[in-house]
Amino acid sequence: MSDTDRLIMHIYEQDKNVLRELLTTNRSFVQYGIDSKTRKPARARARNLGAHLAYSLPPDWKWVPDQPIELPGSQRAGILTQPAWLVAKSGNFDNDAIRRGLWVRGKLLGGTIPDVPITVDAQLPNDETLTLREKMKVTEEAYCWKCHQNTNPVGLPFEMFDHFGRWRTRELGRPVLTSGAINNSGLKALDGEVTDAVAMVRKLADSPRVRQVFVRHAFRYFMGRNETLRDASTLRRADQAYVQSGGSMKQLILSLLTSDSFLYRKTSGR
Repeated sequence: MSDTDRLIMHIYEQDKNVLRELLTTNRSFVQYGIDSKTRKPARARARNLGAHLAYSLPPDWKWVPDQPIELPGSQRAGILTQPAWLVAKSGNFDNDAIRRGLWVRGKLLGGTIPDVPITVDAQLPNDETLTLREKMKVTEEAYCWKCHQNTNPVGLPFEMFDHFGRWRTRELGRPVLTSGAINNSGLKALDGEVTDAVAMVRKLADSPRVRQVFVRHAFRYFMGRNETLRDASTLRRADQAYVQSGGSMKQLILSLLTSDSFLYRKTSGR
């Protein structure tokens, strides 16, 4: 988790094409820490001394202070392919493509998925001879597919990783299937099939829709509320500030904090 936090801060400090870097960089910090006495980079202690294996690095990989390091571009692209995110969106013993898809749909595409109805037994078959994709066939029944058509296609591409965040090519001794699709986004240019998670996040990173959703999340964080129609000009100017500054998060924040939406906000109870 600390490696991913450090990567996010590094991208923020560079302050250039922040969203795209967050979603596409194949550079990463690995067991990176700062010595409290010397204030110099030092190898962070990890419960698992082989923690670097989660990044698909060789078993004999030697830690280096000059980080972030470059990982294979065909295997890693941004924070959604970081072990920390993949583990957080996994079960204890297996992947959770549905949870991963929910995150992509809500946080990047700005969609909403209703809670599972109490009348639905939301359990996948407990058959260890089936791959996760095969188990998820039960969600393609008409009643379930109304929602799962928006989550499964953007969650299954992450099957190129296991529940520990390690890149893989096989599952249960068979070639792992990593294909998926972006659908129902409302944009023809964005919708379409993808070969794997790396291809998908790169496509998302180039989408104006995803950028605008990113700006909306920033608005909600700094305003402490959801946007309304009255905030349209604030959101538009914030998006323009971000684009015209070359993807500067600092300029995006500056635009939000100098907007009428922020300056004339009302405090609760008044």
